[in-house]
Amino acid sequence: MQFILRCCRPRQQAEETDQQPLSQLPKVKVGKRAATLKVKTTENGIHLTGSGAALANTMVEQDAAYWEVRIAKLGEKAEIGVAYERPKKEDLADALHDGQQGWCVSSGPAGKPFEEGDVIGVAFGQGDIPNLRFFLNGQAIDEATVKHVRGEVYPAVFLDGGTELKWGFEPEQFAQPIPGRFTELRPPRQML
Repeated sequence: MQFILRCCRPRQQAEETDQQPLSQLPKVKVGKRAATLKVKTTENGIHLTGSGAALANTMVEQDAAYWEVRIAKLGEKAEIGVAYERPKKEDLADALHDGQQGWCVSSGPAGKPFEEGDVIGVAFGQGDIPNLRFFLNGQAIDEATVKHVRGEVYPAVFLDGGTELKWGFEPEQFAQPIPGRFTELRPPRQML
């Protein structure tokens, strides 16, 4: 009786196994939103139209997170920032700019003079002071900087009066370089 023993698997099988695709990382999506807000996810980001506020479905848990919002069409108002999760989605719009439940940079009569095509970058650092910084087309908006934001906040936007926004969370969707030690906002991975 003859036996053939091999200590290694054949080369062809090894090559096939090595080329298995890695599992996809989860992506940031829109979580709570106003009923009058329309959302369309594309490879270029999340396109928002209509009227109302929305939170991303991913809380900012990492040390230094960054994301961008592009003004696709400027209507009456656009607010971009972070907010605490609200029990009712109707309360999101009020919370975003109150300085207690949410913090933002905004267009409109009391805000910055945004234009179509502008890119607003948001950098949130858990261990940094200031915690929250905004950028307009890559330039810091110093007067919009927030020193202390604590707790579980989510990326948030509000749009009204014909404004259309593109919300980007992936590096290939960013128009501006990511500042300093920040990285794209990453959803937590399921370990089981």
